[in-house]
Amino acid sequence: MALIEDILEVPKDCIVDSVIPKKEVFEAADLNTKDKRIFTDLIKQIKWCYNFTEDNVRVDKFIDKERRYEEVELINITLKYDNVHKIDFGKFKEDDKIDRIADIVMRFIPYPIILTIQYDNELKFYAAHIRESKADYDKIVIEGKILSTNWMDIDNLNEIEDDFISKIQFDNLNRTDFYKFYNTYFEAVVQHDGAIMAGGTVNLSVEEIKKIYDEISILDLKIKEIEKEISEENNFNDKMELNIKAHRFKEEKEMLLNELKGE
Repeated sequence: MALIEDILEVPKDCIVDSVIPKKEVFEAADLNTKDKRIFTDLIKQIKWCYNFTEDNVRVDKFIDKERRYEEVELINITLKYDNVHKIDFGKFKEDDKIDRIADIVMRFIPYPIILTIQYDNELKFYAAHIRESKADYDKIVIEGKILSTNWMDIDNLNEIEDDFISKIQFDNLNRTDFYKFYNTYFEAVVQHDGAIMAGGTVNLSVEEIKKIYDEISILDLKIKEIEKEISEENNFNDKMELNIKAHRFKEEKEMLLNELKGE
């Protein structure tokens, strides 16, 4: 059973409870050999849990020049227990591959998706707004980057995680139209990520949190790249220059974290 079904209060009319064969994703998404191997090695099951439509939740469609939010899906992916290895609290050796799975699934299904990935009693939530591709109207484009929460032990939620789960309950989602419906979930992920980074409640708007979060994410990538260069560099002077550069990025990150904390 998908763990998400135990923690979300969703109307019975929205239940789909249908398994999506991995082969179907392989063929429709035209996966390469490497991505097929990731799916085969790590995924136990892809389950279509809920389908929110105009008929079953009485939410209006949202259609403009860029977006068609006519329904929202909730997909849960269960990982193979023996093929995923925990290396620290909320951190897995295969995290990059797991994020790759999320990326493929969210691009493969042409609807806004509430995506959860499950490992034992832990869940990770993914969110992204989409728009129609100008090059191919049958395809969608992810706006910005796919956001995700930390791994949550559902049996031992902390205050930040408990607040997030409360925000995404069905009764707390905006039911004006499907864009606002999905955006309630998207904003809850943004607020969660900001609170995790700040170590507590953040008293900023969702737009401000998202801007800081994106800037910190870019800095983290730059720091990671420089640290890799440092580990491979043998020249002392070049290594010193790289260390100075990394230190400058870390200072910028600290300033952004302080802004997030309101300091």
